[in-house]
This record gives sequence, structure tokens and C-alpha cells, in this order.
Amino acid sequence: MAFNYSLKQLRYLVTTIECGSISEASRRLNISNPAISSAIKDLENRFNLQIFIRHKSNGLILTPEGSSFFNRAISLLRDAREFEQQVKGDSGEISGEIVLACYDPIASCYLPELLASFKERFPAVKISLHVVHQHKIAEGLRSGAYDLALTYSAGLKDTHKYIALLPDLYPRAVLPADHILASHNEISLSMIADEPLILLDIWPSNQYFLEQFKAAGLQPNIAYKVPTIELVTAFVGQGLGVSTLVTLPEQIQTPSGKKVVTLALSDPLVASSTVVAWNRDKDFTRLTTEFVNHCKKEIKLPRHMRPMASERVSC
Repeated sequence: MAFNYSLKQLRYLVTTIECGSISEASRRLNISNPAISSAIKDLENRFNLQIFIRHKSNGLILTPEGSSFFNRAISLLRDAREFEQQVKGDSGEISGEIVLACYDPIASCYLPELLASFKERFPAVKISLHVVHQHKIAEGLRSGAYDLALTYSAGLKDTHKYIALLPDLYPRAVLPADHILASHNEISLSMIADEPLILLDIWPSNQYFLEQFKAAGLQPNIAYKVPTIELVTAFVGQGLGVSTLVTLPEQIQTPSGKKVVTLALSDPLVASSTVVAWNRDKDFTRLTTEFVNHCKKEIKLPRHMRPMASERVSC
């Protein structure tokens, strides 16, 4: 029996599930809502299954059959990308699509220049970018939804392989510019442990920062948990507390003009490693090889984040 479905229909479906709604998928794909709805309905009719339960209040809820269909669709789309990459690579052509994930807090530091320089070298390559949290990266690499990921090594699983792209980085203390310790060259975690802590509450960054205090025998005084680096610096700048960060914004200043300072920490610290990761069971194509080699050659640590000698602490 011929089902006569298309990869485009599967891509619409997968994007809708990833986005959680047809309207959000429409914005990501730049496709009309009716076109996406029609594609999903056609898949349901052709395969005689219900992929979603549709609720006005709760949106789209995957059925058990829909969940299985979703996973198989991801696998088929991944195989189709690899097929295209391999065939074009065999002919010497560097083109096709890479589905790239990036850990949200580091995206603005590295992606713009990295992707622009790769696009200049290989204009026929399409990069589908997903800026997400580490849980989605780990699952997406495992399932095949993502070909590669630019992220931290923390939180990756045994099913992933990765290579380091940059020198190890270490956390710095982040203080209001008028803090009593702001003029120091470096401080210890014990000097700020009792102060209100503004915690970047994204896994595994939250776990990583708390483990630094634990290793020093300290219990931090968590005052606020916030989901972005920008909010961390804004809260610190307003005098609501102090923080620790690895990835630092270039302008150490809040939207309201309040300044913050970052100081080296004298404690023995656990390094943070920026990597490109992939599924260990998947072989590189010529296209993905070119992208990884490009990352290794072209990615650069922003000048304002380059560690000073005193911060290169052995673990």
C-alpha cells in the first residue's frame, strides 16, 4: 500500500510537536497555519491514526500512537538528511542541511560569527538552528532530531561524543559596582556565601554553580532563581544580591545603566568545557565533518571572557 506522504509533511509535524502549537510552528517555518494543519490531517488520514488530541485550552496533546509516530518521523528525517549529505559529499559537493542545537546561555557569544563565517565558505548549506536548554540537547542528539550541538560538556550522557572547542573556563564572582569587595582583584566564595545569591537557574548551570560552593564546604544563601544571564546581571546591578557566572555578557551593565563587576575566584574550581557534541552511534558525513572542523578552527573566546593567569586553576 502506497501512503504517498512527503518529508515536508513530516517536517511540519515534527516542528509542530517541538513548538507545542501550530501557530508557533507557523512562525518558525514561515508557513501558514492552514498549510500545517492540512499536512498533519493528511498524515493522520493516510496512516489511519490520531496523532493529537486537540483541546482549546490545553492545545495539542500527543496520543501514544502519535508519540511513536513522532519518534519514527524524527528518525526518517535524520536518515534523509544523512542520505543527502552522503550523496552530495560523494560528488564533492558541500551542501545539504545540518540541524544544529546550541545551549541557550552561550548562543550569543559564539553563534553569530561562527555561522556567518561558515555560510561564507559554504553558501549552499542550510543550518536549521535550535537554541535550547541542555535537557533538549541531550534528548535531541539521542533521538536524531539534532545532528550536532554547541554546548557545555556537563549534562551530556554516555550516548554522546564531544570534542572541546575552547580552553577551560572557570566561574567568576559577579558583584554590584559599588559592593565593598568590588575593588579586589580576586575573592573567595566564603567571602560572598552569606550574601543573597542570584542563581542562574538553568540545568546544568545551576547544579554546576552550587557544586562550586559545596566543594568549598559552603551553603549559599539563594535569594532569587532566574532563567537568563541578562536577568542575573540586572538583579545584581540593582543590589539584590551577588552571583557567579562563566559566560559573561560583553557589556557588564544592566538595562537601567547600573554597572556590575566580575572578579576572579581564588578557590579550587571545577572547569567548564565548551564542546561540539553528537550521537556516538552516528558517523560524520563530509558536511558535518566540515562544520566540526570549521568550529575547531574559527570559534574564538570573546576577549572579555578570556581568563587571566590567576584564574587557570587546576582541579
